[in-house]
Amino acid sequence: MWGICLEMAPYLLLGFLFSGIISVFIDDSFVHKQIGQKKFSSVLKSTLMGIPLPLCSCGVIPVAATLKDYGASKGATTSFLVSTPQTGLDSIFLTYGMLGPVFAIFRPVAAFISGLFCGLIVNIVDKEKHIHSPSKSDVKKNNSSLFERLKSGLKYGFLTLPEDIVVPLFQGLVIAACIGFFVPPDFIASYVSSNALLEYFVMLLVSLPLYVCATASIPIALVLYSKGISAGAIFIFLMAGPATNASSIAIIGNIMGRKILYVYMVLIAFSAVLFGVLFDLFFELNDNILNKHSHQHMHENLFYIILTVLFGFIMANAYYSKQRKNIPNIETSKKSEQNYAGSLDLIVNGMTCNHCKESVESSIKSVCKNAETSIDLASGKVLIRGIGLDEVAIRKKIEGRGFTLES
Repeated sequence: MWGICLEMAPYLLLGFLFSGIISVFIDDSFVHKQIGQKKFSSVLKSTLMGIPLPLCSCGVIPVAATLKDYGASKGATTSFLVSTPQTGLDSIFLTYGMLGPVFAIFRPVAAFISGLFCGLIVNIVDKEKHIHSPSKSDVKKNNSSLFERLKSGLKYGFLTLPEDIVVPLFQGLVIAACIGFFVPPDFIASYVSSNALLEYFVMLLVSLPLYVCATASIPIALVLYSKGISAGAIFIFLMAGPATNASSIAIIGNIMGRKILYVYMVLIAFSAVLFGVLFDLFFELNDNILNKHSHQHMHENLFYIILTVLFGFIMANAYYSKQRKNIPNIETSKKSEQNYAGSLDLIVNGMTCNHCKESVESSIKSVCKNAETSIDLASGKVLIRGIGLDEVAIRKKIEGRGFTLES
């Protein structure tokens, strides 16, 4: 795990920085303005904007639901759902550092082509008449000064984003370390390498229900490659793993409908296998390329040790901050109960990250602007205090973002 962290720390820190800068200049108002009508340009813009955004396969769901809520077509929403979780500036930098330039270039290219392809197919399949009528009053526009926006960007890049990926990233590191330590060389490949199609199918079968973000998938992919899995099969894991997981599949069904869900799953599987085959056919990677990138920093270089310690501190702080946010503020809740006549306690299932939390908060605010909310991500408990709360409208709005509710 220490060796993997030495590899990933410099590139992931650089990715955090650029992700923070991206968050400064691409705000909600810009995204909602660009993605709307049921046409090619909306699908293209949706795909292009999704590639650099550092959202995981669960974090992208509420954002996509918000886009659809503001008038985006199902095709544009699908292209965003497909392209966004596959990449992100943080994962692109890390892919280059651990797997080399060929993987780093091919990942965003595959995300772009697959996102565009899936979005266009969904627009063709979807026979419903699309009416673009975004609720502009609910769209957030960042009017802060440049200094405040940069400060907000750095906070997002080095606190909010690490909070979202700290748990899946740690899980990915543990899995990668266990595979590397316990599994003998070529053990996995000896059972499937004789049949390339079987190798692709097995990797696809594992990837589709697995929850792994684009960043956390990289150390696992590197270790699997070292155990003899082909580069094409690895690419299927890098593509299909972040794009889907068991929980997000159910939520997409609620947002887009079952028909679009089935089309979405077929298109993801087809695209992943297609690009895996193309990767093996046209980009024949040899051990020298990957070994050059996977072992170039394994020596105990002081610079990389310092960056790794800094990376560890940022991730530890992110985990601590995430846990603190999950502790409900009892005093605030009591004060809110005293100040407001109305109260509503819900359990929202499906929240996994800060983007999910923000999506639920914005849903409530769009119905009752003066409401105060307290959200516990770990348990899904949502406490709402305010005057004149419309429970039916609040429930409908939250469910429209892809979540399920309990009283």
